[in-house]
Amino acid sequence: MTFRDSKPAIEEVVSTYRGLVSSICRRMIQNPEAVKDAEQEVWLEVVRSYPSFRGESRVSTWVYTITSRVVMDYARKERLHTSRFLRDYFHAGEAELLSYPDFDQKIWVKEMCDKCLTGVLRCLDQESRLAYVFRDIAQLPYGEISEVLGREEAAVRKIVSRARRKLQGFLKDECVLNNPSARCRCRMNRWVTQVNLPEEYERLKKTVYRLNFYRASEMVLPRKEFWEKFI
Repeated sequence: MTFRDSKPAIEEVVSTYRGLVSSICRRMIQNPEAVKDAEQEVWLEVVRSYPSFRGESRVSTWVYTITSRVVMDYARKERLHTSRFLRDYFHAGEAELLSYPDFDQKIWVKEMCDKCLTGVLRCLDQESRLAYVFRDIAQLPYGEISEVLGREEAAVRKIVSRARRKLQGFLKDECVLNNPSARCRCRMNRWVTQVNLPEEYERLKKTVYRLNFYRASEMVLPRKEFWEKFI
């Protein structure tokens, strides 16, 4: 979204970008409470700064630059994981099935998988994770990502390529959602298989041409927008 003679209302900006901002915060930050704080902080800054925004860059680039700055501050406070740590965690024993009134096993499984997938991203350093999230989840063009990160486009392409290889190497071996034929021994394997979540992923991949795994997860797993509009 850009503007010349007419500036879009802040409500339109929020409506256009709130979903992607929510996804970026959720994938960059693991602590749920920190996700809420970060998302609110992004939109507070957007709303407060918008009256002085004159369109020197695209609205999207401006919003994502604010988002980048906020989520990187939060992400740096969280621990990075090695692939070995993740494998040890996933093989630490079966997760206990919850039991309470109105318990929906499929929703619970999806929420647990969402946490696991976000945790897997911790094997990337913060900049690589953000570049990957911008490209493969938010699906931003490389040129716009380079503007947001202040890096050359060629460098961004290399960062994303390395991130993809590292994630794929782990998920191909460990995650039945990514590879139904994998020898998955993760703590959620039994419950994921029981509700047939792999079949849901496969059906979606066949429906959407060349859909990447994390992009698919944004459609299959529960969407949460923690920020409540206050304007």
